[in-house]
Amino acid sequence: MTYRGVNRLFTLAVFAMPPVAGSVSSVVWHGGALWCAFEVLTGRRRLSPDIAMRWIALLMLVYVAANLVAFLANEPSLGMAYKLLPLATFLLFPFSYSVWTISDREEVAHALLAGCALASFGALVLAVVQYFFLDMRAEGGAGNALVFADVACMAGLSCLAGALAFENRRPLLLSVAFVAAFAAVTLSGSRSVWVLMIVLTLVQLFIFRRFVATLLKGRMLALAGLVIVITVLASGLIVDRFETLWHNVERLTEGGYYNTSVGLRVALWKTGAQLFAENPLIGHGMQNVTALIHQRLLDDFGLKVGFTHFHNGFLTIFVESGIVAGCAIIAMFALIAFLAVRSLNHGRDRLARLGGTLLLMLVVVYAGGGSVNLIFGHDILDTVFMMFLIIGLFLAQGTSRLPDRQQERESVAFSGPESRL
Repeated sequence: MTYRGVNRLFTLAVFAMPPVAGSVSSVVWHGGALWCAFEVLTGRRRLSPDIAMRWIALLMLVYVAANLVAFLANEPSLGMAYKLLPLATFLLFPFSYSVWTISDREEVAHALLAGCALASFGALVLAVVQYFFLDMRAEGGAGNALVFADVACMAGLSCLAGALAFENRRPLLLSVAFVAAFAAVTLSGSRSVWVLMIVLTLVQLFIFRRFVATLLKGRMLALAGLVIVITVLASGLIVDRFETLWHNVERLTEGGYYNTSVGLRVALWKTGAQLFAENPLIGHGMQNVTALIHQRLLDDFGLKVGFTHFHNGFLTIFVESGIVAGCAIIAMFALIAFLAVRSLNHGRDRLARLGGTLLLMLVVVYAGGGSVNLIFGHDILDTVFMMFLIIGLFLAQGTSRLPDRQQERESVAFSGPESRL
């Protein structure tokens, strides 16, 4: 089988997995990325010439280097070296991108959408079972409600983007998949992801407003009915979660009570700010942050709880590895946002607009949502970030690296609609 066929099937598989199979998606992507690294490093394949990919890879390399310096400068030990393993994901990015782009852009786009639809429906099935039958917050196969909400949100929003960008190809199926993902996110009880998903839904409706206006013409009554039904079904759970939020805020502001979800976040942010001020240049090292959090929360707030991060991804990076690493990640998100906006403003074809939308989603969910939760450091989140970054860049403005003659030959062989996923 050619790389074209392998990449199409690989895309379908990895995008279908995260909400349902959890860390299996991480194992599969990393296995593929290691093979890609072997292919490039042995000279069998060349590194992609795409400038945007190379700039992002450079910023990731700066982030990795800063973490290595922080590790070595803060009482390193061989027993804690495993803390550095998540950094390998960032080193694999340019190799995975280079081989993944030996593909037809439209075939990869349809494989992505098919995978995200499967992920959305699978997420809803698991969420219903866990919430209604096991009496727990839905966490799918991720083992964590917040991580599950993030990856289900990305899958559902991708389905919505596909329904709007490819209006003549299965828009109903993708729209239903989006609703399924939204329901799964609701059952996860993750308030921040609810807000992000609603905001990004409105953003997508604005991006594809011309098609939306055509679609809604004469259907406003049906749309209003659908919105009312969804609101009624979700209102009890949503209201309950936000009532808990306000109650926690009152307990913190009026009584100084920190042992709630809101209070713990405030305590973590205060602790993180103090730790960053103590060593802003190189940080405290990834190997020391967990112990520092436990000790400071106990000493300063009397809280005996276990956290591995500060519930603010940027603050976690600044404390772990200093200002250089933090600025590199901020610059990376700024560059991705710039590429997304440029693709949406100047992209003439639907693939570029779909890619720009995926990149915009990535920035909002990871940089926006990560400011009150986690950005990097969880294997599923890191893997999904790479998957959407690679495909988003490729569709937005990437170069298909199929050999010219093969591309001409296969464009004829695969031109029929039955060849697309």
